[in-house]
Amino acid sequence: MDAFYIARQPVIDRKNRVFAYEILFRGEKPNEDIDRGTVMSATAINNLLNVIGVEDVIGPHLGIIKITPLFITRKLIEALPKERLIFALFEEDLKDRELLESLCEYKKDGYTFALNDLHDERVLDERKVLDIVSYIKIDHEAISEDRIRSIVDVAKKHGIKTVCSKIETRKVHKSMEQMECDYFQGFFFSEPEILEEQPIRAETGSILMLWNLIRNDASTDELVKAFEREHAITLQLLRFINSPFFSLRQTVTSIRHLITLLGRNQLSQWLLVMLFAKESQGENGNHPLVLMVINRTELMVGLLKLIKPGASKSESETAYLVGMLSLIHLIFHRPPREILHHLHVSEDIENALFEGDNLYGKLLNMARIIENNNIEKIHAMQRKYDLSTNDINRLSLEAMKKVNAFDEALRNMA
Repeated sequence: MDAFYIARQPVIDRKNRVFAYEILFRGEKPNEDIDRGTVMSATAINNLLNVIGVEDVIGPHLGIIKITPLFITRKLIEALPKERLIFALFEEDLKDRELLESLCEYKKDGYTFALNDLHDERVLDERKVLDIVSYIKIDHEAISEDRIRSIVDVAKKHGIKTVCSKIETRKVHKSMEQMECDYFQGFFFSEPEILEEQPIRAETGSILMLWNLIRNDASTDELVKAFEREHAITLQLLRFINSPFFSLRQTVTSIRHLITLLGRNQLSQWLLVMLFAKESQGENGNHPLVLMVINRTELMVGLLKLIKPGASKSESETAYLVGMLSLIHLIFHRPPREILHHLHVSEDIENALFEGDNLYGKLLNMARIIENNNIEKIHAMQRKYDLSTNDINRLSLEAMKKVNAFDEALRNMA
């Protein structure tokens, strides 16, 4: 797995749910063609099937991979599970009539195709293209809104779903929603939408109060009484902790039992995770953001173990907390310093989040580099900390598996 880096980017539906993941295989040359550089090679196919595992990368969702005509002419496509993958082709390749004939046969056999990041809608003048593709990916940065609207209209007439890519802000997301695009790809959900006049909900305030009690070393009796006063939150937390995701050998029946079994630090961590999950279940919920939280916390702890193998349990817990708090302002729609004021965090944590010059701040920056799949910065990070490509891939894949398991738990609890 040392010939490329594996990453994935979520594709979100109109209800803010993960529909699919685009699987990205980036070579080690940072200046290579970004789009063509994510096309799977024969080596990548072998690794995806026999080393990594499709399920570990995409979990319960569909996967989208870019392919070239060689996939068809050499029948490489037949090695991949057609039930789980959408195969995206480049528009210039779809001008080959012989290739179109082959694609028609594969479509009849149950394969699903997408047109990758459409720039020139004239390719849709070919009726066979409209018959073959089930999805059209639109690069919103490359074409005007009028042309996007025209493509969406053509797609709808032919029962084709549209995926708008490179969506990095909520403003663009809303604009593409209004144009009736079906799916959206990008990290728009990780951009804050500050609504300073929006008060913190009573239940949210109660969860923050309980979190502060745990972090400020309240006695066990005090904690039990506080949780008993918030019986609705306590019942939800117990249901959450007893879900299959935790794989506990015994059912937790009380907060006193939970404190004994998990310990205070883990209890405080999962109380915040529950807060993210609850906030995401509202009408304008953001399920992908919850999964991003799990991914980031796993990357933070994993990176700590890589660059400081002898890290203490306390350091791991702080790394986890910094990863989580780096995103918490996104669910409250309030400035991050204001939210942290409610949490009374330590100077180390505040420094990591805003100055970034201590150990945890450096870990946070490294996690963001991996999330963004920035090859040039990943290379610099590897040189600085003596990390291999295998180290980065293993770390990313372990985080993906954890996210997939949590995703499944959330879906089961819905």
